[in-house]
Amino acid sequence: MSSAWSPRRRVKLGTSRYPMRLRWLAVLLAAAAIVLSQLPVWAMLLLLGLLPVLVRSWRLPQPEVLELDAQGLTIIGRHRQVLERPMRVIRHGPWLAMQTPKGWLHVFADQAPVNQLQPFYQWLWVRRKRG
Repeated sequence: MSSAWSPRRRVKLGTSRYPMRLRWLAVLLAAAAIVLSQLPVWAMLLLLGLLPVLVRSWRLPQPEVLELDAQGLTIIGRHRQVLERPMRVIRHGPWLAMQTPKGWLHVFADQAPVNQLQPFYQWLWVRRKRG
């Protein structure tokens, strides 16, 4: 990482515990919807049996590295993207979701220390599209 006075920031994000929690929450909600539906019992059992297989392959898109410099925010993950201006940004508690041209990306506060993520939060807030 650069010095505290440098406009260039780089943070390597670790793994988060939140996507696993979201996966389990999705399984519980889908299972409740299946059980409460008016499907025949054989279809209900089939869907409940397939549910863990379908949810196991689901991955929340998360970046691996965030870089902030004079050109904008560089996001390195499945794709390398440079954002001069963020599209939509949602921040709620420990969760940050940002819309990029290639889809939504999610960053959680347990992926890096908050003091390292704060410049990125500020840049996204100041540069966001209004209206």
